[in-house]
Amino acid sequence: MDMEWLKTQFRLHPDKSKAGLAKALGLEPPAVSKILSGQRQIKAHEYVAMRRFFGLPSDGERAVGPGRKSYILSTLGQEMQDTAPAADDDAWVMPASLFENRTKAPPEKIRIFAVQEDAMVPDLQQGERVLVDLSDTRPSPAGIFVVSDGLGHIIRQCEYVPHSDPPALKLSARNGRYEPYTIPLDKAQIIGRVLAKLQWL
Repeated sequence: MDMEWLKTQFRLHPDKSKAGLAKALGLEPPAVSKILSGQRQIKAHEYVAMRRFFGLPSDGERAVGPGRKSYILSTLGQEMQDTAPAADDDAWVMPASLFENRTKAPPEKIRIFAVQEDAMVPDLQQGERVLVDLSDTRPSPAGIFVVSDGLGHIIRQCEYVPHSDPPALKLSARNGRYEPYTIPLDKAQIIGRVLAKLQWL
């Protein structure tokens, strides 16, 4: 499939060369030849770079290949860096079936986030990876969200404070060492709702 897709792109874009693609990927030309001969598969981050090289959508369309039901999920913060998504070595390729009936978020709105602290222990351990829905920034219903504290991204339980005027949010942690606090809704910088976590058994 990788081989056929790439051959098709070169047929559709006769102005593009193998050497140009290799340069865009940061590879030696023989690596592209190996893909075209079926000796090497396209890596997830290379596929994104290839789509850019051929002038195809690379962010709004995260399907890994024609007819494949998989998505490339990049690291939270990658879209705000100067580094192109293709350089995100932490990108995951996940089957679309994992998201069916669990979220309505489009794949380009789902990001990977590494838990930075122990505030949500025992629910979330430091270093665990979670999936974050960037399209859901309203804590109704209440839930676990990635929020910005002005210095970086943290994870907290977020919920509206009933009957608050002006509207306010309560942010709390599972770890008792972290005190809950309330902030005005217009000061809250909610990045997205935590959907799931990767858990090793």
